[in-house]
Amino acid sequence: MKTCGIVVEYNPFHNGHMIHISESRKQSGCDCLIAVMSGNYVQRGEFAITDKWQRTECALAHGVDLVIELPLIVTLQSATVFGENSVHLLKLLGVDNIAFGSETANLEELQKIASLPVNVNYLKERMRKGESYPKAYGLLSDSVYPNDRLGICYLRALIGSDVQPITIKRNDNANDEMIDEICSARAIRKAVLSGQEYQNATPMEISSPVSNEDLWPYLRRFLIMSERSDLERIFLVREGIEKMLKDNAEKYEHYEDFLRASVSKRYTRGRIQRTLMQIALGNKKEEVDALSPPGYLRVLGFNGKGRSFLKDYEGPGKVITTFKEIPPSYKLFEERGARLYASLFPEEKRKELLKRELQGPIITE
Repeated sequence: MKTCGIVVEYNPFHNGHMIHISESRKQSGCDCLIAVMSGNYVQRGEFAITDKWQRTECALAHGVDLVIELPLIVTLQSATVFGENSVHLLKLLGVDNIAFGSETANLEELQKIASLPVNVNYLKERMRKGESYPKAYGLLSDSVYPNDRLGICYLRALIGSDVQPITIKRNDNANDEMIDEICSARAIRKAVLSGQEYQNATPMEISSPVSNEDLWPYLRRFLIMSERSDLERIFLVREGIEKMLKDNAEKYEHYEDFLRASVSKRYTRGRIQRTLMQIALGNKKEEVDALSPPGYLRVLGFNGKGRSFLKDYEGPGKVITTFKEIPPSYKLFEERGARLYASLFPEEKRKELLKRELQGPIITE
Protein backbone atom coordinates (compact mmCIF):
# COMPACT_ATOMS: atom_id res chain seq x y z
CA MET A 1 0.00 0.00 0.00
CA LYS A 2 1.47 3.33 -1.08
CA THR A 3 1.19 5.95 1.63
CA CYS A 4 1.51 9.72 1.85
CA GLY A 5 1.76 11.70 5.07
CA ILE A 6 0.65 15.27 5.77
CA VAL A 7 1.09 17.46 8.87
CA VAL A 8 -2.03 19.45 9.71
CA GLU A 9 -3.78 21.54 12.32
CA TYR A 10 -7.12 22.22 10.60
CA ASN A 11 -7.81 25.20 12.83
CA PRO A 12 -10.41 25.04 11.36
CA PHE A 13 -10.60 22.71 8.35
CA HIS A 14 -11.38 24.80 5.25
CA ASN A 15 -11.72 24.65 1.48
CA GLY A 16 -8.01 25.22 0.94
CA HIS A 17 -7.32 22.08 2.94
CA MET A 18 -9.52 20.12 0.54
CA ILE A 19 -7.28 21.26 -2.31
CA HIS A 20 -4.20 20.25 -0.29
CA ILE A 21 -5.69 16.79 0.32
CA SER A 22 -6.64 16.36 -3.33
CA GLU A 23 -3.22 17.44 -4.58
CA SER A 24 -1.43 15.29 -2.01
CA ARG A 25 -3.30 12.23 -3.22
CA LYS A 26 -2.84 13.14 -6.88
CA GLN A 27 0.87 13.98 -6.77
CA SER A 28 1.82 11.07 -4.51
CA GLY A 29 -0.47 8.49 -6.10
CA CYS A 30 -1.10 7.15 -2.61
CA ASP A 31 -3.60 4.49 -1.61
CA CYS A 32 -3.73 5.81 1.96
CA LEU A 33 -3.38 9.43 3.09
CA ILE A 34 -2.24 9.78 6.72
CA ALA A 35 -2.50 13.03 8.66
CA VAL A 36 -0.52 13.83 11.79
CA MET A 37 -2.70 16.45 13.46
CA SER A 38 -2.29 18.63 16.53
CA GLY A 39 -5.01 18.03 19.12
CA ASN A 40 -6.87 20.68 21.09
CA TYR A 41 -3.86 23.03 21.01
CA VAL A 42 -1.95 24.37 18.01
CA GLN A 43 1.68 25.24 17.41
CA ARG A 44 1.25 29.01 17.77
CA GLY A 45 0.32 28.50 21.40
CA GLU A 46 -3.43 28.79 20.96
CA PHE A 47 -6.45 26.67 21.75
CA ALA A 48 -7.85 25.05 18.63
CA ILE A 49 -11.05 26.91 17.79
CA THR A 50 -12.93 23.61 17.77
CA ASP A 51 -12.01 20.27 19.32
CA LYS A 52 -9.88 17.56 17.74
CA TRP A 53 -12.76 15.13 17.32
CA GLN A 54 -14.76 17.53 15.14
CA ARG A 55 -11.65 18.28 13.10
CA THR A 56 -10.84 14.57 12.74
CA GLU A 57 -14.37 13.81 11.57
CA CYS A 58 -14.18 16.58 8.98
CA ALA A 59 -10.79 15.38 7.74
CA LEU A 60 -12.09 11.83 7.27
CA ALA A 61 -15.12 13.16 5.41
CA HIS A 62 -12.92 15.02 2.94
CA GLY A 63 -10.21 12.61 1.85
CA VAL A 64 -7.94 11.74 4.80
CA ASP A 65 -7.82 8.02 5.61
CA LEU A 66 -6.09 7.98 8.98
CA VAL A 67 -5.55 10.69 11.61
CA ILE A 68 -2.77 10.41 14.19
CA GLU A 69 -2.49 12.87 17.09
CA LEU A 70 0.71 14.84 17.58
CA PRO A 71 1.46 14.85 21.34
CA LEU A 72 0.57 18.10 23.08
CA ILE A 73 4.01 18.77 24.55
CA VAL A 74 5.69 18.80 21.12
CA THR A 75 2.82 20.69 19.50
CA LEU A 76 3.37 23.62 21.89
CA GLN A 77 6.97 24.22 20.89
CA SER A 78 8.93 25.94 18.14
CA ALA A 79 8.37 25.22 14.45
CA THR A 80 11.56 23.16 14.47
CA VAL A 81 10.43 20.86 17.30
CA PHE A 82 6.89 20.68 15.89
CA GLY A 83 8.20 19.78 12.43
CA GLU A 84 10.80 17.29 13.62
CA ASN A 85 8.33 15.36 15.75
CA SER A 86 5.61 15.38 13.10
CA VAL A 87 8.05 13.88 10.60
CA HIS A 88 9.27 11.46 13.28
CA LEU A 89 5.75 10.04 13.63
CA LEU A 90 5.30 9.81 9.86
CA LYS A 91 8.61 7.98 9.56
CA LEU A 92 7.47 5.56 12.28
CA LEU A 93 4.42 4.94 10.09
CA GLY A 94 6.69 4.24 7.11
CA VAL A 95 5.09 6.68 4.65
CA ASP A 96 6.46 6.86 1.13
CA ASN A 97 5.88 10.61 0.72
CA ILE A 98 5.28 13.69 2.82
CA ALA A 99 3.30 16.48 1.15
CA PHE A 100 3.23 20.00 2.55
CA GLY A 101 1.82 23.34 1.54
CA SER A 102 4.30 26.02 0.55
CA GLU A 103 4.09 29.67 -0.40
CA THR A 104 6.94 29.30 -2.89
CA ALA A 105 6.49 25.62 -3.81
CA ASN A 106 10.14 25.53 -4.87
CA LEU A 107 11.34 22.22 -3.47
CA GLU A 108 14.92 22.59 -4.72
CA GLU A 109 15.44 25.94 -2.99
CA LEU A 110 13.76 24.78 0.22
CA GLN A 111 15.99 21.68 0.27
CA LYS A 112 19.08 23.84 -0.19
CA ILE A 113 18.17 25.86 2.88
CA ALA A 114 17.21 22.74 4.85
CA SER A 115 20.66 21.30 4.19
CA LEU A 116 22.45 24.34 5.62
CA PRO A 117 23.64 24.31 9.26
CA VAL A 118 21.62 27.36 10.25
CA ASN A 119 18.40 28.00 12.09
CA VAL A 120 15.95 29.33 9.48
CA ASN A 121 14.66 31.83 12.02
CA TYR A 122 18.00 33.65 11.76
CA LEU A 123 18.44 33.31 8.02
CA LYS A 124 18.30 37.01 7.22
CA GLU A 125 20.71 37.87 10.01
CA ARG A 126 23.24 35.41 8.59
CA MET A 127 22.80 36.92 5.11
CA ARG A 128 23.73 40.32 6.49
CA LYS A 129 27.03 38.78 7.55
CA GLY A 130 27.80 37.95 3.94
CA GLU A 131 26.90 34.28 3.75
CA SER A 132 25.66 33.33 0.29
CA TYR A 133 22.32 31.58 0.67
CA PRO A 134 19.64 31.15 -2.01
CA LYS A 135 17.84 34.39 -2.83
CA ALA A 136 14.84 33.07 -4.76
CA TYR A 137 11.11 33.51 -4.19
CA GLY A 138 11.15 35.87 -1.23
CA LEU A 139 12.82 33.46 1.18
CA LEU A 140 15.12 36.24 2.26
CA SER A 141 12.47 38.90 2.80
CA ASP A 142 11.72 40.29 6.25
CA SER A 143 10.63 36.84 7.35
CA VAL A 144 10.52 33.38 5.82
CA TYR A 145 6.95 32.55 4.83
CA PRO A 146 5.22 30.55 7.60
CA ASN A 147 4.58 27.38 5.61
CA ASP A 148 7.98 27.54 3.93
CA ARG A 149 9.52 27.75 7.39
CA LEU A 150 7.63 24.63 8.46
CA GLY A 151 8.50 22.98 5.17
CA ILE A 152 12.20 23.60 5.78
CA CYS A 153 11.80 21.96 9.20
CA TYR A 154 10.15 18.94 7.60
CA LEU A 155 12.85 18.69 4.95
CA ARG A 156 15.62 18.96 7.51
CA ALA A 157 14.03 16.10 9.48
CA LEU A 158 13.85 14.03 6.28
CA ILE A 159 17.56 14.26 5.51
CA GLY A 160 18.98 10.75 5.31
CA SER A 161 15.59 9.05 5.00
CA ASP A 162 13.90 7.41 2.02
CA VAL A 163 10.73 9.47 2.37
CA GLN A 164 10.18 11.66 -0.68
CA PRO A 165 8.82 15.19 -0.12
CA ILE A 166 6.17 16.88 -2.24
CA THR A 167 5.42 20.61 -2.18
CA ILE A 168 1.97 21.95 -2.95
CA LYS A 169 1.47 25.58 -3.86
CA ARG A 170 -0.74 27.44 -1.40
CA ASN A 171 -3.57 29.36 -3.00
CA ASP A 172 -4.32 31.74 -0.14
CA ASN A 173 -2.43 34.54 1.53
CA ALA A 174 -1.59 33.54 5.10
CA ASN A 175 -2.07 37.15 6.20
CA ASP A 176 -5.32 37.70 4.32
CA GLU A 177 -8.20 38.32 6.69
CA MET A 178 -10.90 38.55 4.03
CA ILE A 179 -13.48 35.76 3.95
CA ASP A 180 -13.75 34.12 0.54
CA GLU A 181 -14.28 30.62 -0.79
CA ILE A 182 -10.53 30.07 -0.51
CA CYS A 183 -9.04 31.98 2.42
CA SER A 184 -6.81 31.49 5.43
CA ALA A 185 -7.76 29.70 8.64
CA ARG A 186 -6.88 32.93 10.43
CA ALA A 187 -9.56 34.79 8.50
CA ILE A 188 -12.14 32.15 9.36
CA ARG A 189 -11.23 32.20 13.06
CA LYS A 190 -11.55 35.97 13.11
CA ALA A 191 -14.96 35.79 11.42
CA VAL A 192 -16.21 33.07 13.76
CA LEU A 193 -15.11 34.87 16.92
CA SER A 194 -16.60 38.19 15.74
CA GLY A 195 -19.91 36.65 14.69
CA GLN A 196 -19.45 37.22 10.96
CA GLU A 197 -20.46 34.87 8.15
CA TYR A 198 -17.85 32.23 7.31
CA GLN A 199 -19.81 29.25 5.95
CA ASN A 200 -18.68 29.65 2.33
CA ALA A 201 -15.05 29.10 3.38
CA THR A 202 -15.35 25.87 5.37
CA PRO A 203 -17.54 22.76 5.57
CA MET A 204 -17.32 22.92 9.37
CA GLU A 205 -20.10 24.26 11.58
CA ILE A 206 -18.33 25.89 14.52
CA SER A 207 -20.96 26.26 17.21
CA SER A 208 -18.83 26.60 20.36
CA PRO A 209 -15.60 28.40 19.43
CA VAL A 210 -12.90 28.93 22.06
CA SER A 211 -9.84 31.16 22.12
CA ASN A 212 -7.03 32.28 24.38
CA GLU A 213 -9.18 35.27 25.35
CA ASP A 214 -11.35 32.86 27.33
CA LEU A 215 -8.40 31.84 29.48
CA TRP A 216 -6.89 35.28 30.03
CA PRO A 217 -8.78 36.41 33.19
CA TYR A 218 -7.60 33.30 35.05
CA LEU A 219 -4.11 33.28 33.57
CA ARG A 220 -3.66 36.97 34.32
CA ARG A 221 -4.54 36.41 37.97
CA PHE A 222 -2.11 33.50 38.12
CA LEU A 223 0.74 35.56 36.63
CA ILE A 224 0.13 38.42 39.05
CA MET A 225 0.05 36.14 42.08
CA SER A 226 2.96 33.85 41.15
CA GLU A 227 6.54 34.36 42.32
CA ARG A 228 9.16 34.68 39.60
CA SER A 229 11.04 31.74 41.12
CA ASP A 230 7.97 29.53 40.63
CA LEU A 231 7.47 30.65 37.03
CA GLU A 232 11.13 29.96 36.26
CA ARG A 233 10.46 26.24 36.79
CA ILE A 234 7.95 26.16 33.95
CA PHE A 235 8.98 24.77 30.58
CA LEU A 236 9.88 27.47 27.99
CA VAL A 237 10.25 30.16 30.68
CA ARG A 238 13.77 31.54 30.22
CA GLU A 239 15.79 34.68 29.50
CA GLY A 240 13.78 36.72 31.98
CA ILE A 241 10.49 36.40 30.08
CA GLU A 242 8.67 35.76 33.36
CA LYS A 243 9.37 39.29 34.61
CA MET A 244 8.01 40.85 31.44
CA LEU A 245 4.89 38.65 31.57
CA LYS A 246 4.24 39.51 35.22
CA ASP A 247 4.77 43.23 34.67
CA ASN A 248 2.44 43.36 31.68
CA ALA A 249 -0.19 41.21 33.38
CA GLU A 250 -0.33 43.86 36.09
CA LYS A 251 -0.84 46.60 33.51
CA TYR A 252 -3.25 45.16 30.94
CA GLU A 253 -6.75 43.86 31.51
CA HIS A 254 -7.37 42.70 27.94
CA TYR A 255 -5.47 39.86 26.31
CA GLU A 256 -4.72 41.59 22.99
CA ASP A 257 -3.46 44.69 24.81
CA PHE A 258 -1.22 42.44 26.90
CA LEU A 259 0.14 40.72 23.78
CA ARG A 260 0.80 43.95 21.90
CA ALA A 261 2.79 45.24 24.86
CA SER A 262 4.71 41.98 25.19
CA VAL A 263 5.65 41.23 21.58
CA SER A 264 9.11 42.43 20.51
CA LYS A 265 12.01 41.37 18.33
CA ARG A 266 13.15 39.21 21.22
CA TYR A 267 9.76 37.72 22.06
CA THR A 268 7.47 36.86 19.12
CA ARG A 269 3.74 36.44 19.54
CA GLY A 270 4.05 32.68 18.99
CA ARG A 271 6.77 32.32 21.61
CA ILE A 272 4.80 34.33 24.15
CA GLN A 273 1.62 32.34 23.56
CA ARG A 274 3.43 29.00 23.80
CA THR A 275 5.08 30.11 27.03
CA LEU A 276 1.75 31.27 28.46
CA MET A 277 0.16 27.96 27.58
CA GLN A 278 2.95 26.02 29.30
CA ILE A 279 2.39 28.20 32.37
CA ALA A 280 -1.37 27.59 32.27
CA LEU A 281 -0.77 23.85 31.99
CA GLY A 282 1.86 23.83 34.74
CA ASN A 283 4.38 21.86 32.67
CA LYS A 284 7.74 21.77 34.44
CA LYS A 285 11.14 21.84 32.75
CA GLU A 286 12.31 18.66 34.46
CA GLU A 287 9.20 16.79 33.25
CA VAL A 288 9.88 17.70 29.63
CA ASP A 289 13.62 17.11 29.90
CA ALA A 290 12.94 13.53 31.00
CA LEU A 291 11.02 12.70 27.80
CA SER A 292 12.24 10.45 25.02
CA PRO A 293 10.99 11.05 21.45
CA PRO A 294 7.39 9.82 21.14
CA GLY A 295 7.29 6.18 20.09
CA TYR A 296 3.52 5.77 20.13
CA LEU A 297 0.91 6.57 17.50
CA ARG A 298 -2.44 7.61 18.96
CA VAL A 299 -5.20 7.05 16.42
CA LEU A 300 -7.92 9.72 16.41
CA GLY A 301 -9.84 8.32 13.46
CA PHE A 302 -9.77 6.18 10.34
CA ASN A 303 -11.87 4.92 7.43
CA GLY A 304 -11.74 1.63 5.55
CA LYS A 305 -8.39 2.39 3.91
CA GLY A 306 -6.98 3.53 7.23
CA ARG A 307 -8.19 0.32 8.85
CA SER A 308 -6.45 -1.76 6.18
CA PHE A 309 -3.23 0.16 6.75
CA LEU A 310 -3.37 -0.34 10.51
CA LYS A 311 -4.19 -4.04 10.10
CA ASP A 312 -1.05 -4.58 8.01
CA TYR A 313 1.20 -2.18 9.94
CA GLU A 314 4.33 -3.81 11.37
CA GLY A 315 6.47 -0.74 11.94
CA PRO A 316 8.38 0.33 15.06
CA GLY A 317 5.67 2.64 16.43
CA LYS A 318 3.18 1.44 19.02
CA VAL A 319 -0.32 1.99 17.68
CA ILE A 320 -2.77 2.95 20.42
CA THR A 321 -6.46 3.79 20.26
CA THR A 322 -7.38 4.85 23.82
CA PHE A 323 -6.15 7.43 26.30
CA LYS A 324 -5.13 4.84 28.90
CA GLU A 325 -2.55 3.39 26.49
CA ILE A 326 -0.56 6.61 26.25
CA PRO A 327 2.85 6.17 27.94
CA PRO A 328 2.75 7.69 31.47
CA SER A 329 5.41 10.34 30.74
CA TYR A 330 3.27 11.74 27.89
CA LYS A 331 -0.09 11.02 29.50
CA LEU A 332 0.79 13.55 32.21
CA PHE A 333 0.74 16.39 29.66
CA GLU A 334 -2.26 15.05 27.75
CA GLU A 335 -4.36 14.88 30.92
CA ARG A 336 -3.51 18.45 31.86
CA GLY A 337 -4.28 19.56 28.33
CA ALA A 338 -7.64 17.79 28.25
CA ARG A 339 -8.71 19.27 31.57
CA LEU A 340 -7.66 22.82 30.74
CA TYR A 341 -9.31 22.77 27.32
CA ALA A 342 -12.54 21.28 28.68
CA SER A 343 -12.64 23.88 31.45
CA LEU A 344 -13.37 26.59 28.87
CA PHE A 345 -16.82 25.14 28.18
CA PRO A 346 -20.11 24.99 30.09
CA GLU A 347 -20.35 22.08 32.53
CA GLU A 348 -22.27 19.70 30.28
CA LYS A 349 -19.83 20.19 27.38
CA ARG A 350 -16.86 19.97 29.77
CA LYS A 351 -17.98 16.53 30.97
CA GLU A 352 -18.69 15.43 27.42
CA LEU A 353 -15.18 16.36 26.25
CA LEU A 354 -13.47 14.65 29.17
CA LYS A 355 -15.54 11.51 28.60
CA ARG A 356 -14.78 11.58 24.88
CA GLU A 357 -11.05 11.85 25.60
CA LEU A 358 -11.13 8.41 27.20
CA GLN A 359 -12.94 6.73 24.32
CA GLY A 360 -11.69 5.23 21.09
CA PRO A 361 -11.17 6.76 17.64
CA ILE A 362 -13.74 7.93 15.12
CA ILE A 363 -14.41 5.18 12.57
CA THR A 364 -16.01 5.81 9.19
CA GLU A 365 -16.38 3.74 6.05
